[in-house]
Amino acid sequence: MKSISSLSQYFLLALIVVFYATDGFAVAAFYGALVSLSNTWIFNWYTKKQKALVDADAQKSFRMAISSSISRMLSLILLALIGLGFLELEPAALCLSLVVGQVGFILDRLRQK
Repeated sequence: MKSISSLSQYFLLALIVVFYATDGFAVAAFYGALVSLSNTWIFNWYTKKQKALVDADAQKSFRMAISSSISRMLSLILLALIGLGFLELEPAALCLSLVVGQVGFILDRLRQK
């Protein structure tokens, strides 16, 4: 689901994919972008889940934050390893689009505050 709040992330990822498309590594850059976006989607899902539990105590909220962080990091590592190992994608394109996507995610979150 697209939202106005993630424009920076989408723009930066599109820029990286276009840049690597000129070198023939668009698939690797696009895969890295998808990994980065999946991290954002998991974060948004946990945020909506936590907002739905308005009556949750502090301990439950803290556990949800920890499980969100763990699941995001595990999915990030697993998907990156699949792209690098099993799919044998270009490491530089995949990693750069992944990192730029995370920077875009951080910029969007800072802009929301």
